[in-house]
Amino acid sequence: MIRTLASFLFACALPMAVAQDIPGVRTTLVAEPAMVRGAEVSLRLSIEVSQDAEIPADLVTGCMLDVKVGDQAGPQVRDAGKGGAVQFAAGTSLSRVIKLPVARLAPNAKDSIGVTSLALAWPGLTGANCVVQIAPDLSKISIDQLDLKKTKVVLVTNYGEMTVAFYPEKAPETVKNFLKLAKDGFYDGTKFHRVLRNFMIQGGDPFTKDDSMQARWGQGDPGYKLKAEFNDTKHARGVLSMARSQDPNSAGCQFFVCHAEAPHLDNQYTAFGALESGLDTLDKIANVQCGGPERSTPLQPVKLEQAILMPVMK
Repeated sequence: MIRTLASFLFACALPMAVAQDIPGVRTTLVAEPAMVRGAEVSLRLSIEVSQDAEIPADLVTGCMLDVKVGDQAGPQVRDAGKGGAVQFAAGTSLSRVIKLPVARLAPNAKDSIGVTSLALAWPGLTGANCVVQIAPDLSKISIDQLDLKKTKVVLVTNYGEMTVAFYPEKAPETVKNFLKLAKDGFYDGTKFHRVLRNFMIQGGDPFTKDDSMQARWGQGDPGYKLKAEFNDTKHARGVLSMARSQDPNSAGCQFFVCHAEAPHLDNQYTAFGALESGLDTLDKIANVQCGGPERSTPLQPVKLEQAILMPVMK
């Protein structure tokens, strides 16, 4: 039997008992996603019961978390539930989503220009812990303030994360453009719409946010075109490059990541960065089942949930 509870918290002042490990009960806590840019953290608490057990109701309807911000002890979350206990039969699985404001977990995160790391743990429960990264507020930062060589972008997908480092000495304007689009949230919610195993994965088209516009996927742009910055960077596995039409100066926002070496693209497309980590995610995406005339359209969406700028100042 599977039970799914909507996310709800009871803000009453009733005392909560610290839950303890229960024989035959396994708990896990996962941040979804593990890196957050925004005002809210979403956590999934899962409970799996392998033998009949009595479980504190607060575990099902409340929230108890100890927070560690970096190396320092942070706030404690104590939202009492209904109290008492609930009987669960063997074979029961329960999954619930808990949403909490970032400001409650890390009050000073909004003032940081770096990533804030939070370690969250439900006291007394082995396995009910996770780490979530809080991206900085970039609203007051301009691209000209960034050290382009050291600044990264984390591509958060539904298949995992990929971290990109850049080559501003090879393609400075292309790097600035990509960072600006990421900073502005332009890529959030787009899809990798073209996937060819042992070649590349392509994304960044704003039209892919709308399934009803699938006939136009691959044609979207940011409203302008970039001048090509072809260079001597080889299109090796993990290299990030700009997609374009037959016109060399037609790139705008669409990009691709090479899954394998593609020497025929060298000096023909603007390579401007490479994966620093996440080759396993690249492999997962490159191996999804595809259809369509070119056999390159994923049968299940490959979502770029967020492109998160990780700034390093000059």
